Amino acid sequence: MEVPKLHITESLKELFVDNSDIKANFESEILPVFLRKMRWFHAKTSNIRLFNLQYAMPFEISGTTLTYILLVEIVFETSNTETYFLPVTFTVEPENDLSVICAIHRDEKFHGYLVDALYTETFRTGIFKYISDSRKLKLSTGTLQFKKGKALRKVAAGDIPNSEVLKLEQSNSTLVYGGNYYLKIYRKMFRDKNPDVEMTRFLSEKSDFKNSPNFAGSIEWTPNEKYSVSIGLMQEKVENDGEAWNDALKEIEGFFERFAKSGMAIEELPKVELYKPINLKKIPRVFNDLAGDSMLAKVKKLAIRTAEMHIALFSDRVDRNFTPESYGSDYSVWLLNRVMSMLDSRFNLLVSNLEQLSGKAREYAEEIISRKEEIKDRILDFDEQKLNSSRIRIHGDYHLGQILLTGRDFCILDFEGEPESTIRDRKVKQPPMKDLAGLFRSYHYAVFATIFKQNNSELPLDLLTEAGGRYYRMVVGVSLYYYAKTAMEGGLNIGYANEIDFLLRYHIFEKAIYELGYELHARPDWVLIPLKGIMQLLNND
Repeated sequence: MEVPKLHITESLKELFVDNSDIKANFESEILPVFLRKMRWFHAKTSNIRLFNLQYAMPFEISGTTLTYILLVEIVFETSNTETYFLPVTFTVEPENDLSVICAIHRDEKFHGYLVDALYTETFRTGIFKYISDSRKLKLSTGTLQFKKGKALRKVAAGDIPNSEVLKLEQSNSTLVYGGNYYLKIYRKMFRDKNPDVEMTRFLSEKSDFKNSPNFAGSIEWTPNEKYSVSIGLMQEKVENDGEAWNDALKEIEGFFERFAKSGMAIEELPKVELYKPINLKKIPRVFNDLAGDSMLAKVKKLAIRTAEMHIALFSDRVDRNFTPESYGSDYSVWLLNRVMSMLDSRFNLLVSNLEQLSGKAREYAEEIISRKEEIKDRILDFDEQKLNSSRIRIHGDYHLGQILLTGRDFCILDFEGEPESTIRDRKVKQPPMKDLAGLFRSYHYAVFATIFKQNNSELPLDLLTEAGGRYYRMVVGVSLYYYAKTAMEGGLNIGYANEIDFLLRYHIFEKAIYELGYELHARPDWVLIPLKGIMQLLNND
C-alpha cells in the first residue's frame, strides 16, 4: 500500500502544533491527496488555494485510544470556504486501505498509520455508546453533545452491536450498527443544525407521520453559545425494496413495451390537460391497460404520503422552526433574488455550451435563449399579495431517489435540502407545492431516462417522446388529484385551484432551470429533459 509519508520526532501531537513544519507539511502535502480521493469531498475539482486545520480537538473514545476531531477548512481561489469533518486516529493495522491518510515514520522508521477514525471498531463502538448514554463531552473548543432518540430505547444498556462503514459512500459517510441502525456522519459542515436532523426528529418524535425513518440519535458540536453544528444523525433501519426511482423505471419500461405491442396510433392515447387533477375512477381504460394498475396505485399512494408529510409539518404551532407562515415581501425578495440569480447563471452556461448540443436539445435551447425575457417575466410574476396559502418547512430536494419502496408503501428520507443552497436557505419555509413540483420533475426524468434506453425499440424517437409525454400528463394528474384531496381533508392550507396551479407551475419552472445547470455540467446528453420541461411550461404543451 503506497501512501504519503509523514515524519515525526516524538508523538502524533506534533501534527497539531501551530506553526510547526510537521503541521504545515500535513496541511499542504497529506490532506490534499487524501481528501481529493474521497467521494464525499465536494471540492475535488475546484481551484483550492489552501487546506487549513481550523480545529484539531483531542477526543478520548475508549479510555486508551486518543482520537482527534479535525475540522479542515478549504479556502478556494475565490476566497469562499468550506469546512469538512475528519476524525483521525493512529493504528498499526488499518481495517480498510481507503481509510489510510498517511504512514507515520519516527526516527526514519515505520511507526504506523494515521487513519480516518470512522474505519476503526473502537471509534464506532464508542460513538454508539455515547449516543446511548446521551453523553455531553467537553472538548478543547466547545462541547460535543450526543442525543438519544426514542428508537434507540429498545437497545439494552451496554448492548453494543457490531458495526461497519457502509461501502456505498456518497456525500456523507454512514455507519451501520447490527443491521438495525444507520449513523449518517456529515462530512461537509455548516454553521447551524442540519435540516436533516431537525426534520427527521420532528416527523419521528413530534408528529403522527409514520412514513419517514425513526429518529435514534444525533451528534452536535457547540463551539460557543451562539450556534451548534450537526455532525451525525442516527436512524432506525427501514426495511425496503429499493428506491422508488428504480421501481418507477421498471413500471415505465413496461408501459412502453405494452404500447409498442399494442400497435396503437398515438392519437388513440388521450392527451389530458397539463397539471389537471384526475380521479383514478375517470382514467381512460387504455391508460389502465398500458400504465398498469400497480403503477397508478403507487402514484396515488405516494401522493397521499406526500400530503400527509406536509400536513404533519403544518401541524406545529409552538416551535418557531416549524410554525407555518404567510407570504410577505421579505419572502418574495428572497425568492426572486434566488431564482433570478440562478436563471442568469444557467443562461450563461447554456449559451456557452450551445455548440455542443444537437437535435431537439439544440432546437429547444435556441428557442429558450430567444425567449429569455419572457421567462424572466414569468419569474417576476410572483406576487405575494395574491397568495393566501401557508408556507411550511418542506423536504426541499424531493424526488424519487429520496423515497424508498416498502412493500406497498413508501418511506421518505434525506431531508438535507438542495445541495447548492446555503444551510439557511434550506430552512426557509416554502410552499408545499415546491416538493410536489420536485416529485413531478422526477416523474418526467424517469419517463425520459426510459426513452433514452429504448435503443432497440421499433418505435421512432418522436413517437416514444409523444407517448411518454402523454403518460407523464396522466401520472401527474392522478398524483395532483390525490395530493390535493388528502391535503385539504387534512386541513393543510394550500389555497384554492388557481393558487395551487400557479405555485405548482412556478416551482416546476424553477426546478427545471435548476436542473439545467446540473445536466450541462454532469450529463450533457440528458440536458434535453430540463429543456423539454421548460418548453412544456412556456407553451403549456
